[in-house]
Amino acid sequence: MTSSLTELRLPPTRPAIPPLPARKQPSSVGYWVAGMVAVLGLTAACVWGALGTVTALARVDDFDRVAVPGVTTVSVTDAGTKVVYYESPAQLARYADPTASGRPATRWNPATDATIEVRHAANTPTWQQLGLQVTGPDGAAVPVSTYRSTARYDVDLGRLGRAVATFQATTVGRYQVSATRATEVGATLAVGDNFARTIVMTTLGAAILGLVTVLAAALLAIAAYRARSRTTG
Repeated sequence: MTSSLTELRLPPTRPAIPPLPARKQPSSVGYWVAGMVAVLGLTAACVWGALGTVTALARVDDFDRVAVPGVTTVSVTDAGTKVVYYESPAQLARYADPTASGRPATRWNPATDATIEVRHAANTPTWQQLGLQVTGPDGAAVPVSTYRSTARYDVDLGRLGRAVATFQATTVGRYQVSATRATEVGATLAVGDNFARTIVMTTLGAAILGLVTVLAAALLAIAAYRARSRTTG
């Protein structure tokens, strides 16, 4: 009787699979940077625009003034365009407070009903009607032009200033500005810089800063998004 020995072998074992490296969590720093750039830039633009407007309006108090008719001497230290403003009492118009339908009440009693006071200026005279004349430091007449845009400001309660004319102060020195005819009682002339142009330029600069800030923040956010996409992909 023959016998055979069967060799028992363990099944081959596969090498252990190394663990996958832990995937790094994408960073969100780029989004934070983009947000900070947007907030800081827009805040700076708003502050710039607000301070520029307030500063320009504050300079109105430093204008040279004279009652109409009258003559004033303006000392020009920076050559450029000067603006002549006409300041006069404003008129107050009273309107009935509208009802819920949007129309004023048919019967309005000013003693009991609410009113809305709307301040508006009377008709502004032209510089020709005022007899406006400007004399330069050399004694020669300086050409006067009509102010082609609209610029108004509040002098104080019940008074408004409106730009009526401009002249070119080509040299520094003392300029004589006179108005020979009065169109209403209590009016004055003020001579100074073009504050409206200063406000426009300041507002434009602040708007450009805000736009550049938004574009920069958007580019930073896009770059951060692409970086996160490559990391998670």
